[in-house]
Amino acid sequence: MPLSRRNFIQNAVLGISAAGLSAAPALAKNISSSTAHIISKTSGHADTSTNKSLHIISLDRLETSAKDVMTEAAYAYIAHGAGDEWTYHENRRAFSDYPLLPHRLSGVAAHSIDIRTDLLGHHLEHPLLIAPMGAHMFVHPEGEVIAAAGAEKAGALYESSGASNRSLEDIAKASKGPKWFQLYFNADAGVTRSLLERAKAAGYSAIIITADALGPGTSDAFLSMSSPFPAGATFGNHDPRYGGKGDFFNQKVELTPADIEFVKKITGLPVIVKGILRGEDAVVAIDAGADAIQVSNHGGRQIDGVPSAISQLQEVAARVGHKVPVIFDSGIRRGIDVVRAISLGATAVAVGRPVLYGIAAGGVGGVAGVIEHLKTELRTAMLLSGARTLKDLAQGFIRNKETEH
Repeated sequence: MPLSRRNFIQNAVLGISAAGLSAAPALAKNISSSTAHIISKTSGHADTSTNKSLHIISLDRLETSAKDVMTEAAYAYIAHGAGDEWTYHENRRAFSDYPLLPHRLSGVAAHSIDIRTDLLGHHLEHPLLIAPMGAHMFVHPEGEVIAAAGAEKAGALYESSGASNRSLEDIAKASKGPKWFQLYFNADAGVTRSLLERAKAAGYSAIIITADALGPGTSDAFLSMSSPFPAGATFGNHDPRYGGKGDFFNQKVELTPADIEFVKKITGLPVIVKGILRGEDAVVAIDAGADAIQVSNHGGRQIDGVPSAISQLQEVAARVGHKVPVIFDSGIRRGIDVVRAISLGATAVAVGRPVLYGIAAGGVGGVAGVIEHLKTELRTAMLLSGARTLKDLAQGFIRNKETEH
């Protein structure tokens, strides 16, 4: 579906403005020599169009280096949050409210660390997912295809955005690994039904309903950009099968529990409800048939002033109990963050912005490098905490500041 200035305004509802897609032709710049110490590569210089193995020191340093290969508009789209960005920054700061209390004399050795987990029928090598993010064309014309291939390479479950530039079918073909499809409901129920049928036919094993993308959600930094739109830029999931009438921007936002039932009836697939911050909302979703809950505030992109996602995780997990898995996203940058999230009740965590930085810096290898880096940090954090398995973490390794006297 060709982009227009009208689309740009409408698309703000999803927090994925279209204007920055004009950045695509100018993305293939080399990482400057000033950042060579931050990312070292196995061969040659940085090239966003190829598959590079990255030696990542930290995801913050990866962001610094990736910025050098991105246009100003592309970086503004990815790196900023809504409003005054209080929530965006709080997502990171709030992890420090949950210091770890390691177990000593626990007999744990590096070779015995086990980070495998089960999630909705998938036996996963680790608990790291790739979160759904729209408009990867900001960093590479083949962005979502690269991300899906990188997910497979790293053994990560891929949550594919309904706001992708490439079609859900193209993305599915790029990876033999586990994939879920994030649905944006269309105001036309026939188009929504068609998208669901396409996702199931393409091999997606679950559907994500994003409950928090209901209004304008983009950053001041991005809105200040004014680049012309590239000719032919499209979103990939407008619906050509349904009479060519599938206007991607014609979204249904007034979601209710009945929409969970609708998706399950059409597909027979598990449903994850993403964007939950209240325990009672999780209960409502589960009562309507949700098979998993994803605690998230959309990475601070939708509404400023809401709590950090990590500060709400324990409450939501407590209300959910063991009825369904709880997934966490918004702010993961370190393996120790994964430890905290799992200790507070998450079964798995999803990583967002760093994946886009990985695409910019190294393509498929960059995406896989982000996941491998977090896996390494997670194993180290578990070893030093005295936890052999993820279930050990679930027993409680956190000193919550709210319980201190």
